[in-house]
Amino acid sequence: MPTDTFMKLSDEKKQKIIKAAKKEFSRVPFKETSIKKIVQEAEISRGSFYQYFISKEDLLRYLLQDHMEKIKEHLENSIRETQGDIIQSFISMYDYILKEEFKPIDLNFHKQIFENIKTSEDTIFSMEFCAKEKDIITEKIYTQIDKEKLKIQKEEDLKTIISMLSLITRKALVSNFKYNSRSQAREEFIKQMEYLKFGVYKFKND
Repeated sequence: MPTDTFMKLSDEKKQKIIKAAKKEFSRVPFKETSIKKIVQEAEISRGSFYQYFISKEDLLRYLLQDHMEKIKEHLENSIRETQGDIIQSFISMYDYILKEEFKPIDLNFHKQIFENIKTSEDTIFSMEFCAKEKDIITEKIYTQIDKEKLKIQKEEDLKTIISMLSLITRKALVSNFKYNSRSQAREEFIKQMEYLKFGVYKFKND
């Protein structure tokens, strides 16, 4: 994570470094990225870089943490606004990520991240990103979920449901890089969420 020295920089200088890092992390797979290119783009010395971050992994970890904290805050607000509707809250989170986090300027950055998650078994992508993803579900969110609407008998059942929602949502976000339009990707996502909400089997009284 960033040092106190980095945190004391002006917002303008911090944003310049972040912008340079995202540009480099968007360019090639993470293993091929270069600190040299980041410092050149940010117009800082290599020595200054190491005053701010231990490594490029440390810098990426900071970017992912910032990304996750914003998502966590939105999900907490959404749970409150939907009176504890967990499925509607995940749909709201999906829309928020596309609008605020997947802006055109950052699109290649997120695409490269997801590509690394798919192909890496032993990097910070697979270990840390997925761990941070789990941290999104805070105790505040658990307590505010309307459990009366859910077919659950114990706490583990709720965790299973949230894991399913997280998996569907993550795959749907990745699908935005595959479909021709965001509306097509969202339509498929909503269909999957409705199957989860209402089930796939017909019953005699349907």
